[in-house]
Amino acid sequence: MKARRWILLLLALVTAGACPWSNELREYLSAHFWLPFAKHSASFEHPNVERMDEPYAGMTAAQGGSPLARLRAAYQQLQPAELYMRPPRPLVNVEPLRQAVAAARADRTLSPRDKEEVDLIEAKIEMRGGETGQPALLQGAKQKLQAFLRTARTPEFASEARGWLAHIHYLLGDQTAAGKIYLDELNRPGSNLSRETLLNSLQMNYGYNGGSDLIAHLDEYFDTPEHAAFAIQLVTNPRRSRELLSGRFALPHDNSETYRRIQALLASHKGLLQSDKGANTLALLSVRTALRMGDPAAARAIAQSIPAAAAIRTAPDYLWMSASAHFLSREYAASEQPLLALFRSSRASDDQRAAAAYALCGVYEKTLNVAGQLRFALWLRAAGRSREFYMVPSSLADLSIYWASSGWDLGLILESSAPTAALESFVAANPNLADIRLVRYALAVRLAREDRYRESAEIYESIQANRRAQRMRKLASLQHAMEAPGLRPEALLEALYEFAAYLAANPERLYFNDTLWSHMQRYALHAAQESRLTGVERGALVEGERKLRDSQEEGWRAYLILEEVARDAGPGPLRTKAARLALRCLQGINTERFGREADIASANKELLGWLSHR
Repeated sequence: MKARRWILLLLALVTAGACPWSNELREYLSAHFWLPFAKHSASFEHPNVERMDEPYAGMTAAQGGSPLARLRAAYQQLQPAELYMRPPRPLVNVEPLRQAVAAARADRTLSPRDKEEVDLIEAKIEMRGGETGQPALLQGAKQKLQAFLRTARTPEFASEARGWLAHIHYLLGDQTAAGKIYLDELNRPGSNLSRETLLNSLQMNYGYNGGSDLIAHLDEYFDTPEHAAFAIQLVTNPRRSRELLSGRFALPHDNSETYRRIQALLASHKGLLQSDKGANTLALLSVRTALRMGDPAAARAIAQSIPAAAAIRTAPDYLWMSASAHFLSREYAASEQPLLALFRSSRASDDQRAAAAYALCGVYEKTLNVAGQLRFALWLRAAGRSREFYMVPSSLADLSIYWASSGWDLGLILESSAPTAALESFVAANPNLADIRLVRYALAVRLAREDRYRESAEIYESIQANRRAQRMRKLASLQHAMEAPGLRPEALLEALYEFAAYLAANPERLYFNDTLWSHMQRYALHAAQESRLTGVERGALVEGERKLRDSQEEGWRAYLILEEVARDAGPGPLRTKAARLALRCLQGINTERFGREADIASANKELLGWLSHR
């Protein structure tokens, strides 16, 4: 029995992994959603940096029998190395290689460039020996590379030497020295180090946020505007409340002291950060830090202090943080314009546009702009569907939520929070909008719930939802029969029974919107537990959710009619068949989604009482 339970658990885990789903809803109500955008190594590279692609020292084809050719051949026998690779590697016997270096250096026919290549190969040999656990060799290689760089004249060799020097710093645990070299080389025109190599090196050196090493050495990054901005933006990367990082990149749970220290460093280096290269960098870093400290008022004041004509005001980071500061200060309407500018910006990434679109859903929720909220919720749905993978909040490395991929926000707008009249107006104003069919389908469902069956059928027919249209026509016919003038009481009760019987025979095919939920609706209906709402907002949503559950459940609506028929019919065959059908309706209701367990239990008891006294 235990083995069977373990097998079932394993199957459940495999299924969950194969079919991921997310439960984000109203994430714009979370302060975490409004934190500054996460930064990664690629965030700091300049556009259009031209690079060289020359062979590294010792990697040119070893042709002929000259001492330099023999040195190249011997060096190429070593296992290939990458700047971002970690030891351990196989032990390297450096003595034969040192002898090859000495022989090559003794060749008086070497050109100045050849001599530099020999010197660089020598330093690399020492480094390769040190990588196998001999720190003394690493220190020796470090000194040789530093000496080489003081005199090197060959650009590709100088670039390579800087990369290997950074690699040695990394191996010796000097994150700061290694990181500065990698970052500078990433944006150095004419570098002989590939973009991929440098980004991998930065990622290995810093991880997501640099960890405690970066915090300990923050002061050392205030030598250039680029270094300072890099360090502070990594340290202030947003994190989930539940810590996911460990080891050398772990951070303390309380970062308030770190943020105060950053503010002090920014204040004491105004000259550096207001130079030509650092223009407006101080303001952006200060806004970012203020938001991470939970001080949106300060962030708003700093953002507004930047001159109106400053180019930085059009940067995606500025637009997002400006909107965040307003929203978190409950100035919801003021958040709209920077978010619209971000959404339309050609400089914004796909994730940043998605962030802006979802944030606008929140702004319009607060400002009661149903049309705006619907427009951006539909855009998010189309954007998610266009991707060839599951649309998750963001990659795990980002550790920040930029949009809610569940689609439940859109579902609840269409199902309950938007008035029916607002849906009608939206459909009329946007006949050619992408996914407008989804809105029209939802409108048809809403009209059916309001017993407007002919109007519902017309909409279904216009979007070729023909089966639904036929059912609506049938309901309209049954409704007409119930409302016929001069109908005798007995005939009216029979007509009511026929109407209820049709509802009972069509669960989830009349009033339930089958285009939205993928069997996950009950997870989205939790307004009563939503702690991020005001009391008025929560009350309205709770009432809306209850109305939705009642109006979409064909079994419950059929029961209410049948209970009326059984009561008014009095003892006899009609009461019996109405009570029996009503019992079956109640038994078919999914109470986990519907609720009303006490009401259903009471109704069962009453119906059984009628049947026992028939």
